[in-house]
Amino acid sequence: MRHASDIGAMMRLWITTAAALPYTDDVCRTVVDTLLQMAGFDVLLLHIPTVAWDWLKKRPLLRPGCWGLVAGTRKDVVLKVLRFGDVELITSYLFVVWSEWSHLHRWSGGCPGMFRMIRELNGVGAAGHRADLIRRLEYVLSQLDPTSSEKQNYEEFRKALSHTEVAIVDICIERVE
Repeated sequence: MRHASDIGAMMRLWITTAAALPYTDDVCRTVVDTLLQMAGFDVLLLHIPTVAWDWLKKRPLLRPGCWGLVAGTRKDVVLKVLRFGDVELITSYLFVVWSEWSHLHRWSGGCPGMFRMIRELNGVGAAGHRADLIRRLEYVLSQLDPTSSEKQNYEEFRKALSHTEVAIVDICIERVE
């Protein structure tokens, strides 16, 4: 590939081909892992079709060793997902990348962006999304070694989600009074 237009064409062909495949959990896992791997490269991230990100909404559970769990959590990827402003996409992205198989210490600056994502889930209408993520975090935390550094990071995410919930309840109570 010599030109950016070739990359864009390749990306459109890739997602069109993926969409034409019969849906299975394995296909979905592979498409999402590939999406996150490609997103980890600046030159490719810019050319991923918007429709490709919708695959995250299927929330596949990625397998151990998936490179997408590392490459797809880079700061640029987190910011790209945030820019869509789609609460369901943000929730699904976090649901997928928060995994007992990912190593948070390897993230290239993505953690602050994830806290920004959590703040995006602060509206009353996002309560179900927060609850889904808290359940996901509870599961991931139950799978981790108690002494792992990842466990501390996931506990901070859970705490941030819980504080968001408390703030919403306080606002609702104030409105009622």
